[in-house]
Amino acid sequence: MHLAWFISLIFALPCHSLFILLPLYLYPGTSASAWSNVTAAIAANPTVQWQVIVNPNSGPGTYPPDANYIAALSKLNSYRNVVTLGYVATNYGRVPYATLTSQIDVYAKWATYTQANISVAGVFFDEVNNTAASDVYTYYRRAAAYATDEIPSDVTPVIFNPGASTPAQLFDYADTVVQFENPFSAYRDGATIGTFQPGFNDQTAIIVHSTPSTADLKSLVRTMVQQGIQAVYLGVDCCYNVFSGQLLSALASAVLAG
Repeated sequence: MHLAWFISLIFALPCHSLFILLPLYLYPGTSASAWSNVTAAIAANPTVQWQVIVNPNSGPGTYPPDANYIAALSKLNSYRNVVTLGYVATNYGRVPYATLTSQIDVYAKWATYTQANISVAGVFFDEVNNTAASDVYTYYRRAAAYATDEIPSDVTPVIFNPGASTPAQLFDYADTVVQFENPFSAYRDGATIGTFQPGFNDQTAIIVHSTPSTADLKSLVRTMVQQGIQAVYLGVDCCYNVFSGQLLSALASAVLAG
């Protein structure tokens, strides 16, 4: 991502307090057909910012990705309200640091592909260990710093996903931390937000899966806005393989309404 592009994005979008953090782990298929509900929602809501996580093979896989991924990534990157992130699993700190850096190197190399824009702007670290321990802090500090240094982007978002309340120190290394990733049945609106690490709602994301069609998204999102939450996603299935156009549209509308 070039700095001028990022600045233009900031000024083109209104200052909504939330962005949508969307885990797009699904294989795109031919002509990005499996991503069509996602891209339709993005196109229909150009003043909502979307940070979209792509995950070709529990990480970047080989370079370059296959032709379907190239076409789909290029289309995703054509939207000015999208920031694309590469998925890296850390297995709660058990993945060797050299393995993490090699995966980040592959994502960084995507920017060198000349036939289409398949670059990612940042990295989404999944399965983050939320234990308050010096070795944990060192592991994630190094991982985040490497991503920031190596991804060829002037602004490199780094996101940690422990999926639960997180020690304050980890917020020093990431732009966003997912402090809730669970089914809708476990989400308790403001009560859930009250369990988060205090003082970091403006760096906190909430990911809710298995959301029923009857959920009152406007009310839920309104509470998040009032509590200063940074990012949200509410989806229909546990594994992010199904993307309901109706739910995505409702989520985007709720974010716009604030």
